[in-house]
Amino acid sequence: MSYDALFEPIKIGDVKIKNRVAMAPMNMVYSAPDGFNSEQWTAWYAARAKGGFGLIITDATVVNPNTWRGSDHLNCHLFTDERYGRLLGMMADTIHAFGSKVFIQLSPGFGRQGHASARAPHEPIAAPSPIPIRIDLRNFNKGWITQVKKLRPELSQILESIGGLAGLQSLTDEQYENLESLIVPVMKVKDPGMIKVVYGEVPRELEAHEIAFMEDKMAEMSMEALRYGFDGVEIHSPHGYLIHQFLSRRSNLRVDEYGGPLKNRARFLLNIIRKIRDRIGPEAVLGARFSGDEMMPDGVTHDEMCEVVELAAAEGLSYISISQGCYENPGAFAPDGEGEMTKYAEGFREASGGLPILTPNFMTPKAAAEAVGKGLTDVAMLGRQAIADPFWPAKVKEGRFKDIVKCARCNLCYLNLFEHKWLECKVNPTAGYEKYLPELWRVNAPAVKEKVDKFLAKAEGLPSI
Repeated sequence: MSYDALFEPIKIGDVKIKNRVAMAPMNMVYSAPDGFNSEQWTAWYAARAKGGFGLIITDATVVNPNTWRGSDHLNCHLFTDERYGRLLGMMADTIHAFGSKVFIQLSPGFGRQGHASARAPHEPIAAPSPIPIRIDLRNFNKGWITQVKKLRPELSQILESIGGLAGLQSLTDEQYENLESLIVPVMKVKDPGMIKVVYGEVPRELEAHEIAFMEDKMAEMSMEALRYGFDGVEIHSPHGYLIHQFLSRRSNLRVDEYGGPLKNRARFLLNIIRKIRDRIGPEAVLGARFSGDEMMPDGVTHDEMCEVVELAAAEGLSYISISQGCYENPGAFAPDGEGEMTKYAEGFREASGGLPILTPNFMTPKAAAEAVGKGLTDVAMLGRQAIADPFWPAKVKEGRFKDIVKCARCNLCYLNLFEHKWLECKVNPTAGYEKYLPELWRVNAPAVKEKVDKFLAKAEGLPSI
């Protein structure tokens, strides 16, 4: 089988990318305290750039300066003002030095999928409407159940008593309520933090002036991101986060100009795109990530998302990136297998008028090469597989398929995220510790190594004085 399709260059906007393999945006939350970039974050990305990914899309970097943003519990990257730009710019420069392009993903906040900040614990998070999330455990899949069993043996026994995952997924609403009455008391005692994940906080409704402020802030920081060296900007609008919440009837019950018909619910997104374009000009890369389907009752459907994509593309997007689901449907958010989200690519391409489509959820070279080779997607993105093996692209190009370390789809990375622990990987012992590998330091990057060696050679043999 030929894998050449994966290594054809592609141009998105004014940026030429060396191949069709990208790393999907993922919040590994290796940030330093207060959301500053860290040596670990930079080394994490350096590893994937060194491993051959043509494009890296960063984690969701929050530009909202208000503590109602809901993201502080994860300590995400922040980019609220110039204090954060210097270290983010160094990260972009390091990724370039290892040979990849980098788009920064910018977020206005987490909305109802967030939590109150430890800095302002009595200040509620803010969202389109005061509707909390509630995760239905029947939406779990094999990977999530694996972690639940490890986390709480008590819950494992309860799950086994109803027939495991298959039994859980087949419960009626009444049966599920009975199950909750057994599980919730256990979780309240053993793991109150996880209760907050399953049953979200009630957000306050955003005021119109706050929404307009965030539209302007997204535009301001997009321009700043390009100034600090990023090759493009991606709007963080997928799987249940703040912009997505505006799009969905499930989470947006507003009666003002930001609620009601789909065009009104899309107003926040469209204003952001329009204002960013006004600031960065027509040529710079501006993409957006969307769930192909929310996959929840009253959630935004694929047909509606195609309408959103059409409206968004008309405002000046350069590409469309795909995701799926939301926190309330974690199985859809993190599928067990691969290639599940490719089904949305055709609809999004047609709706966008032919913009490049970036599709995630690939694991094997065969599936990725077939998707790109058949034109099902323009770029194959790797998420959890990129955690498992940062050198996946280089190994594929060199034909070293047996050396590829396959993602176990165990969702340990996701569980670590929601447990507020350091993210690790079951199959990659270096994940989370890349900063200790000297070959990933910028001074050893191919773009600068020769110059660094020449500089250091001029000091060889000098005595200590």
